[in-house]
Amino acid sequence: MTESAVPAASVPHPLVIVVDLRTEYDTVLAARRFADVQTAYARTRVPAGTRNVDADRVLVLDSVDDLVAHRQAYERIFAGMYSKVVCVAVGTPVAGSVVLRRPGQLAGSDAATLWVGDVRGTEWAPGRAPGVSLGPDDADALGPLVDVLSQPEVFDQVLAGVTEMPRSIAAPGMSVFVHRIRDDAVRRARIRAVQRLVGAEGGVDQPWPEPLAALADDQGAGLASAAGGSRECVRADGLLAARWAQAEHGFERARQRLTGLAAPLALYGSTGRDGRPIDAEIADSAVLLREYRDLVRQTVGRGAAGLDADGRAWLDRLGVLVPEPPGLGATSVAAALRERTTAAFERPEGLRGLAGRLRELADRIAPGAGASRAHEVDQTCSDGFLTRYLRPAVFPLGPGQVGIVGGLLVGAFLTALWPALGLLGAGLAVLLGVLGPTLITMRRPDRGTRPILPTEALPMIVVAGLVTLVGAVLGVLAGRAWGPPTGVGPLALLLGPAVLVVLPGLDWMVRVRHWDRALGLGAASRALHGLHGVLVRTVWNDWALAAPRREAVDRATVLAALLEESATILAEDAAPPARQFTDEPAAPEPVGAMFGTGAPPTPGRSARPTTPPPGAGASTGGSVGASLHDTVLGDLVDALHAAFEPLWPLLERDPAEASRRGAGPELRPVLHAYTDHLAHHGVQAAPPFGRGSQDRPHVGEAVGGDADRIAELLAQPADRSMLQLCAADQLILLDHTPTHARGVRFAPRGVRPAVREALRERSAGHLLEPELVWTGGGRLAGVLRLLPLLPGSVDDARIWEEGAGGAPTDPERDGGWAR
Repeated sequence: MTESAVPAASVPHPLVIVVDLRTEYDTVLAARRFADVQTAYARTRVPAGTRNVDADRVLVLDSVDDLVAHRQAYERIFAGMYSKVVCVAVGTPVAGSVVLRRPGQLAGSDAATLWVGDVRGTEWAPGRAPGVSLGPDDADALGPLVDVLSQPEVFDQVLAGVTEMPRSIAAPGMSVFVHRIRDDAVRRARIRAVQRLVGAEGGVDQPWPEPLAALADDQGAGLASAAGGSRECVRADGLLAARWAQAEHGFERARQRLTGLAAPLALYGSTGRDGRPIDAEIADSAVLLREYRDLVRQTVGRGAAGLDADGRAWLDRLGVLVPEPPGLGATSVAAALRERTTAAFERPEGLRGLAGRLRELADRIAPGAGASRAHEVDQTCSDGFLTRYLRPAVFPLGPGQVGIVGGLLVGAFLTALWPALGLLGAGLAVLLGVLGPTLITMRRPDRGTRPILPTEALPMIVVAGLVTLVGAVLGVLAGRAWGPPTGVGPLALLLGPAVLVVLPGLDWMVRVRHWDRALGLGAASRALHGLHGVLVRTVWNDWALAAPRREAVDRATVLAALLEESATILAEDAAPPARQFTDEPAAPEPVGAMFGTGAPPTPGRSARPTTPPPGAGASTGGSVGASLHDTVLGDLVDALHAAFEPLWPLLERDPAEASRRGAGPELRPVLHAYTDHLAHHGVQAAPPFGRGSQDRPHVGEAVGGDADRIAELLAQPADRSMLQLCAADQLILLDHTPTHARGVRFAPRGVRPAVREALRERSAGHLLEPELVWTGGGRLAGVLRLLPLLPGSVDDARIWEEGAGGAPTDPERDGGWAR
């Protein structure tokens, strides 16, 4: 199989495991096996989602005085068959010309030792006198050395070079160029990002995903329908169902009778007149509605303290069923909370604002006692509302509408217009005008046992008679004065009575419709269905879904607390740099430079918050590509995702345990890893927990004009002046022969095109290209110089001698694994 055919997912991610035995010795011994230490380290260093890690490279930091005492740790480290180890031993020589004593494991073919006699270092070139260092006393070059050796490509080259030297030990020197974005710019961006994340503003008011929205809005029955379940909670043969059906049937029948009566011919026919009077039927239905309302009030009130045996017996007698919830358990609730929270992280919303919204959601979801629904019952169907139907409005018998009155006037006028029969027509008009209201009064739907012609009908009859009389008089006078042409009079005599005969039917229809609106039977039906809705919501939301609602409240409340704790931790994490940024004066722009060639040292070499030593350069780059603030904000969002990843299953399984555990044990290590990442790799490289979904300021773009300086640094020979990591009086322990030195030249891949071009311009590209090591990450470029130690400088204690009583007694003896 060719290399290109290997799936990307199967290619292991190279990683150097860094173990500092000066502080982590007990941790290594406490682990069941060293692979557990490797796994724990890898989880905080590789990108999120990485499944396969090549972790057989181990960089060990140890003290010269404790190498033999830490033998058990080395036994664990070398217990793996394929471990490759580079040990950086820090400290002054143990005795005279013996630099160090080490356990036999470090003398193997897969182990190399680098001796750092003095972390401040000395500017020195082999064959020359050491330079005078003007650096501060607290300078520390160990950090940059560890950063360089943490690159797998450099690690492999150093291991290969040192294992070819006598006793597999060397003293490192270096000339390093560090590219970085200004520390104060990164701090400012981090402070702004934290302020954005921990704020109380809630961003866009996003709806809650299901089932949270339905639980908050008392739509539990809707969840049942959406889940394919049944929302019915009342048996058809129960008392409640019977009362509901009787009341609904009574109101429906009354509406149908009114619909039949609302026609002109219904005045003269029998439509809608069978059975009891409509008002009596409405009153009977109102009594049934009142009984149903009282039963519903008693039913929902019984759930105030939970459903006991008596309560369930009452429900059974009424025919009320408490259904099983449609699969709304902790899983769906926790999944909905996770969906909403992760979406809030991405926007991002302020953590405190989101926590406040979660608490508001918990208050809305909290299951209410059944008795609290009694007020809703009374609002839906109050006693005052029922009075409207217990004593229905009477049929309207007042004077007719303006249109009807006008029609009577016109009909009477036409009936009396023919002069030949004017008086006869006038009498006929008055008779028909009075007959219509009288017939309406006698045929009214709510007459029942009341008088046929009640006194309230007299105004209607009198007004109709007077209007027709006025119209008839006007018709007679107009006919005599005008003298209508032949044929007009007879035609008017036909049209007038026809109008007077039709008008009572129209008047009847108008009065029936007005009465229908006054009765408001539609509102009665809506109240009936509303009461049923209150019962359904009570059964579902307060009884059937009581457990899921409590689960949702518990998890929403715990999640709100976790978010607020996370906001506090983020604010505290940003507080030290915030104070430092506020208190320190504005610093001048750092400049890029190369060192190790006799140039004066420049502060700002290291990304660590320590005072830098000479021997390294610093370069600043603007926020090229992505915005620095956006990049740091995205990293902190990824940190939140990484910290909450193990909390989601715990929140689903046991919110109380999630509350006790809190967000601190997860978030603080992630933030610590991010701080460490910024110190070692800068903001250009994605942090180990990064999800790789955002653009970043690219080191290859940001370095720009520094390519010439890097090329100059890479092109210098290994015998040039560099920062040798030992004191001036320790140089005599090193092999000064220039041909014995090994050099490792390295630079990030991001600067490869620019550096190659700069090397070609120097006519050195074809000579150096095979020696260059292009690293996959990091911010350092330069040269590592590895010098062997003089013979007799190392004492490799035999394993059995260590177990019997410690190190050999003769400090000058070359024992153990001597070659």
